[in-house]
Amino acid sequence: MLAAQLRQAEAQLTTARLDAQRNAAVLEKHDIRAPFTGVVIERSAQQGEMISPMSSGGFTRTGVCTIVDMDSIEVEVDVNESFIGRVRAGIKVDAALDAYPDWTIPGSVIAIVPAANREKATVRVRIRLEQKDARVLPDMAAKVTFSADETAKK
Repeated sequence: MLAAQLRQAEAQLTTARLDAQRNAAVLEKHDIRAPFTGVVIERSAQQGEMISPMSSGGFTRTGVCTIVDMDSIEVEVDVNESFIGRVRAGIKVDAALDAYPDWTIPGSVIAIVPAANREKATVRVRIRLEQKDARVLPDMAAKVTFSADETAKK
């Protein structure tokens, strides 16, 4: 009788291990991963909400949160159309955050977005910051000064 109870307990242990493996596989399918290391700055979904990788209508949410890669923060500035002819990729700039007006961060132009804003008569320019600093946060306001020497060269 003890041998039968032992076999039954061993069978239950095997079943419990299989259940644990199956549950771990199901749980792993519900992990949310990002393709980069970042910081969550906004949580869109709340506990109990339905989420889906694609919109299917109804009350299903497609975004769970907003993640920012703090190592790739850029500054986007609107440059007046009359000045855009003197701006090109690679020229040096100085950026000053409104939160820290006495601190200037060296940078350079990454690209000029090939579209103009008709209402404001501006063109968007992307700026790379040369110094990474924890004080620089997403959506901060900044003023950018283009190097006069660089813009004069053509």
